[in-house]
Amino acid sequence: MEKNARWKERFQSYCKALLQLETALQQKHFSVLEKDGVIKRFEFTFELAWKTLQDKFYHQGYIDIKGPKPVIKQAFHDGIIIDGQGWIDMLTDRNNSTHLYDETASLHIFDKIQITYYKLLKELQLNLEE
Repeated sequence: MEKNARWKERFQSYCKALLQLETALQQKHFSVLEKDGVIKRFEFTFELAWKTLQDKFYHQGYIDIKGPKPVIKQAFHDGIIIDGQGWIDMLTDRNNSTHLYDETASLHIFDKIQITYYKLLKELQLNLEE
């Protein structure tokens, strides 16, 4: 597959996942199960976000930038993302939601998805569309 096509294909998947997350967040009231579903959609969307960036960087010739933290740092350096610390926090919360289960932590992550993380993910989509 051509390098350019790979990142664009991944970006299309990212946009679809982000739309699913947005749809889930449009409710007014959430059951515990629905909150867990939002967190799962967030995890999937975040994974596609950094992997889309990694593919884009590879297309641009950055062949040694691999993994979420180096990708986030490069995206911040290149101005693709504005809030580098917000993205690092998002990575930390994604790792915590995937590898641990703590109800209080899950509620905290759910709140951050609603208040901060969705906006950061949407901002990335808009920046990559330009």
